Amino acid sequence: MFDTDDRGQVGIGTLIVFIAMVLVAAIAAGVLINTAGLLQAQAQQTGEETTSEVSDVVQVGEIVGIANSSDENIDKVNISMRLASGSDPINLSQMSYTISSPTGEATVLSGNENEGYLSFDQKQSLESGTSVLKDQEDLMVVQFDLNSASGISPLDEDEQYSIIAQAPAGGQTYKQVSTPRNIENSSSYILS
Repeated sequence: MFDTDDRGQVGIGTLIVFIAMVLVAAIAAGVLINTAGLLQAQAQQTGEETTSEVSDVVQVGEIVGIANSSDENIDKVNISMRLASGSDPINLSQMSYTISSPTGEATVLSGNENEGYLSFDQKQSLESGTSVLKDQEDLMVVQFDLNSASGISPLDEDEQYSIIAQAPAGGQTYKQVSTPRNIENSSSYILS
């Protein structure tokens, strides 16, 4: 009635094809899982770098200009700085500071290459000698001596200046200030 010799061969052939398909599917799944893992790690690293670039910034408070010279200009600038919300600790001595004038005069002051034009005054919640802001309640005053810095001269009367503080991770804080109309020797002014 039935030819049983051919049925066994068809079953073995089907089994071999089925096993081959399972092996190919397993290899493809392994490749996909490996690729997905690599993409996830790369996306996580990119996300962390982007977050630190956006959130690791300082908050600039009062900016005080001090006129010590007889030239009726501001030769020292004190900037109060705190950590912005969500920022990781920032070392202010590793930041770059840019001061530019309306006449196109600008300079980048690097905390790493401090040559006497940059000093740090720890005010609140900070140990003496540190330049790292760790918590939001930390307050540091960064003083720029414009007579010692190259590329920029002291601030003149009744002009607008831009000050940019850039964290090592890339986050920037921008502030535009105006100097008073009349600057007298041995006076301090809040620049707004």
